[in-house]
Amino acid sequence: MRRPTRLVVVALTVAAAVVFLAFALHYVPFDAPSYLAWVGIAAALAGLVSLARPLRFLGVRTRWHALAVALGGVGLAVAAVLWPARVTRPAQAHGRIDRFLAEYQFVEYHEARVRAPVEAVVAAVRQVSLADMPAAVLLMRIRAAAGGRFRGSPPDPRPLLDTMLGPGSGFLALDLSDPSELVLGMVGFVHKPRPPVTTPEQFVAFTAPDGIRVAFNLRVVDEGGGVVRVSTETRSLANDDAAQRTFARYWRIIYPGSAIIRRVWLDAIVARAARGTDAS
Repeated sequence: MRRPTRLVVVALTVAAAVVFLAFALHYVPFDAPSYLAWVGIAAALAGLVSLARPLRFLGVRTRWHALAVALGGVGLAVAAVLWPARVTRPAQAHGRIDRFLAEYQFVEYHEARVRAPVEAVVAAVRQVSLADMPAAVLLMRIRAAAGGRFRGSPPDPRPLLDTMLGPGSGFLALDLSDPSELVLGMVGFVHKPRPPVTTPEQFVAFTAPDGIRVAFNLRVVDEGGGVVRVSTETRSLANDDAAQRTFARYWRIIYPGSAIIRRVWLDAIVARAARGTDAS
């Protein structure tokens, strides 16, 4: 490859990487272990492909280089998913969710803003359905296909919160008393069936070995000047070290998909609230 052509290829590769990173950070806030795990997975795949035909544009010129890249990627991914997670407590109050999970090992936060009345945003939170979130539906179908379920059904037109709070969903209403912040939760065991936790009090008291608690909220805040912030925060806490290690492996792999679903959820809320404002 001639030098000018090589420079063009490198420049285009760097530009594509920058655009991809900007897109990724918009939908998937930076979480070092998860990002490193996926970088490792990508490197391992690139190395395996290069064993058949070296990807010279990536600097992999021989099969020995390819093997080194593959092994390095595997090592990075394994180290990232096994990295221990420490218990964290926020420096300041984050709302009603603090009452149910004041400390956590894994956290995910997203926010969006819209010019609309607070009432319209609160209504949108309760009205958005999977039918408003085609990207989330696609991710869920990919996950189902990975589990061997290939037959997809049309997205449920019912409000997503109503579906989540329905029987058999696994979700638990922790605090729905204030429409400006709804708090839901979920509990489970790593290696056993889900425990019979049905009340907020039982959720708080659930500390059984091998157990995991997850709490998340949808919060609407009037920032003044006609701007409303809508956010969602998800916190997870394992009850012991063994559960933490198992959940860490799971969380760091599924985190990008989880983040995208939550981000498009907020985007759907913002779009519905904005449509309601425009229509009025």
